[in-house]
Amino acid sequence: MKRWKLLLVIPLILILFGGYYFFTHSSLGIDKNNLPKFIQQDFVDLSKIYSISKFRSGSGHDFSGGGETCRSMKHYFQPNDYANAPKDANGIPPKPDGINDISIYSPVDGTIASVSEEHTPIGKQVSIIPSKQSHFNIRLFHVYVDAAHKQGTKVKAGEKIGVIGQYQGTDISVQIGTFPWEENFVSYFDVMPDSLFAKYQERGIKSRDDLIITKAYRDAHPLKCGDGSKNDKASEMFVYPADYDHNQDEVHLSGYVKPTYQTQPQQNQNQNQSQQSNY
Repeated sequence: MKRWKLLLVIPLILILFGGYYFFTHSSLGIDKNNLPKFIQQDFVDLSKIYSISKFRSGSGHDFSGGGETCRSMKHYFQPNDYANAPKDANGIPPKPDGINDISIYSPVDGTIASVSEEHTPIGKQVSIIPSKQSHFNIRLFHVYVDAAHKQGTKVKAGEKIGVIGQYQGTDISVQIGTFPWEENFVSYFDVMPDSLFAKYQERGIKSRDDLIITKAYRDAHPLKCGDGSKNDKASEMFVYPADYDHNQDEVHLSGYVKPTYQTQPQQNQNQNQSQQSNY
C-alpha cells in the first residue's frame, strides 16, 4: 500500500474505533424511562443487612449528577444499627476480622474498570463494566478487595470480590455512561429484575418506590450542601436543619436478626491484622 493511502487509512480506523467505543460506553441512546434489568446477582448477602438508604436521600454526602445537585444518588447498605456500632475516634469502624466478614459479590458478568482509594480510609472503590451492558458503570464502595481482583480482571456474576466488616456499611451506584463527565445516575433497583427484587419484598419492601425519592419530590424539597468554604470535601456535606428527620432517608428491613459475632484467639487476631495490611 502506498504511503499516502496508509496515512489516510490509519486515521479512518482510529475514527471508526473511537466512534464505536464512544457509542458503546456512553449514555447515548439509553432511555431512563425504560432501563434494562441487567443485574444478575445481588452484590451482598441481604440477610445480613439492617437498612438501605433511598436514592436521592440526604444520607452520607452529596453524590449527584446529570443536572441534579445536593442529593445522594446511590444506596447505602448497613449491616447493623450504625449509630450503635463501634468506631474509633475518627468514626472509622473496625476492619474485617476474618470471621464475621460480609462477602461482596460482583452483581454482573463484567470487567473491573478500576480499583481506587476512598476519601474515607475504609476499603477501596471498585468499578465494574457489565459485559452485556457496557453503557453502564457499577461502583461498589468501601470494599476490602481480594488481591486477585484488579483493574482489567474479568468477573462473573456472584463471584466474591471482597468483604466488608461486620460493623461497616457499603454503598452502590449505577451510572449511565462510563466516561468521567457522564455522572448520570440511576437507582440500583431500577436495573434489577423482578426475580432478584423479590428477595427485598420478602424483607418488607413493597415496591421500588419505597427505595427511591423522585426527582420531582427532591426538587420541591431540596437539601442544602456545603459550609460556604472552598473546601471540596466540606462542599459535599449535607447541612441539616435542627428538626431534620433522618429516618426519612432510609428503609429498615423487616425480619432483621442481629447476629452474634464470633471472637477469635489473640494469636489469630494478630495474624489477621497482618493480613489486613495487604488490602
